[in-house]
Amino acid sequence: MHGTQEERNVTSGPTSEEFTNWIKDLPARLEPEHVGSAVMAPLFSHVLAHPARYEEGFALLRDKMIDLTVRMARENTSYYGKSLETAGHKFTGYEQLEELPLVTKESIYEHEYGIISDITTFGFVTFTTGTISQRPLLIQRSLEEQQYLQNFFSVLQSNRFESEASQPLGISEGSMNHGAVLKIPGFGYNFMVELIRDYGVLRTVWLLQNEFDFPGHQRKVSKLNITYMGLCVLYQYMEQENIRLPEDQLDAITIFGWPVPPKRKKAMEDFFGTGITDNFSMSEMFGGARYCDNCGGFHFEPFVVPEVLNVETGGRIDEGVGELVITPLFPFSQRFVLIRYKTSDLVKIYDTDCPAGKKAYKFKGRLQRSVKIAPGIYAGEAEVAKAIDDVPGLSRPSSGFSILNDPSAPNWPKFKINELHEDFKLGLTAELTFSPEEKPGLLKNTKKQIVKRLTQDLTSEVSSWLQTNTDALTIRLAAPDTLSERDYWNL
Repeated sequence: MHGTQEERNVTSGPTSEEFTNWIKDLPARLEPEHVGSAVMAPLFSHVLAHPARYEEGFALLRDKMIDLTVRMARENTSYYGKSLETAGHKFTGYEQLEELPLVTKESIYEHEYGIISDITTFGFVTFTTGTISQRPLLIQRSLEEQQYLQNFFSVLQSNRFESEASQPLGISEGSMNHGAVLKIPGFGYNFMVELIRDYGVLRTVWLLQNEFDFPGHQRKVSKLNITYMGLCVLYQYMEQENIRLPEDQLDAITIFGWPVPPKRKKAMEDFFGTGITDNFSMSEMFGGARYCDNCGGFHFEPFVVPEVLNVETGGRIDEGVGELVITPLFPFSQRFVLIRYKTSDLVKIYDTDCPAGKKAYKFKGRLQRSVKIAPGIYAGEAEVAKAIDDVPGLSRPSSGFSILNDPSAPNWPKFKINELHEDFKLGLTAELTFSPEEKPGLLKNTKKQIVKRLTQDLTSEVSSWLQTNTDALTIRLAAPDTLSERDYWNL
């Protein structure tokens, strides 16, 4: 049997059994010629559309692609030729991946040319500043992978856009604070902007307001792909200047780079007239994770293989809080080769019954900026920033934009968290916009609001622990201009 008629109607594609059989028909050990875009794009189109339904078949495909990725790394880079030598030539799927050594940011800095694939042709350099106390990391891209992505997405999106009279215009941001965006080739045209200076905001507004006469394309911009902070600045300026777009102009906004407070997200969705999709991405690789409105977590795209490791033991976990490790798959990433890359991000992994994926993730923040408040329980600065973002009376550092009436409005509250070692207590220090001595009533209310947010809006295990241990949270509210400046792109 090949599935019921009901299953065919739901998926608008092959049944799960048919899809699994297609994967089984592929060679047991893939070679580069087996993963061409004409083969992979149709298969991935089904996985992207219905991840949970095709989970069994994709698990087989993922194992075969992991094996190919590891073999390509071992055979074509000097670094992995040595570090993976003991792995031998046995098949390496997801279960065996755990046996391979980890790659850290430090090892990349030390062996930045050793991880470059010898069989690729240099194309261009992108970068990331998403490390703490380290120089920017330069990331080489190849002509081969760029051409592959061009072909892959042309096939993947062809049915979607063939029926449209014109292709979309978009705006994409390359951010110095979150690395350089690797432009995804495909249909449409993107204007590249940088929303870290006044002129970048003014140029973006101009692009949004004007019409263009590119043959075969829409006349106005309909899509935004920018950082969360860039969108906040853009929103702040346009609202301040009473600049409104036609209600139906934008049909997609994708953001990346920072956690997104729900209240801000709702305000910006109402203002721009469309939903906002939050993406987790890394400049080091192609592929990431996308926020799911259905289950409230992130689901990883099939271009990468995520693992979560226990912070203390280093062992792989299927549920709980740990450090995120990612392996980008060949052929989507080809030149800058990463096998089991430690991202330094603290995440929570858990099971769901969501049709977008049976595993979901919540991003808590940088591991270096997270604190352990109880055995197995960690609080991250990113989740704290989201929770207290709309608490009134908290000071914010200036964003540096002179065109804003309130340059601090787009930024995070000035705060820091620390572990208090007496019986696992969590300390939070935040700066006020007013003198605590002069306004004791407002001080009391601000503290009350912070406690409420932290006991309700952090990941469930942290909020539950704080609710049970009411005396474990120590809050210090400081007078204006007493906390030192700090970066806010490494939360």
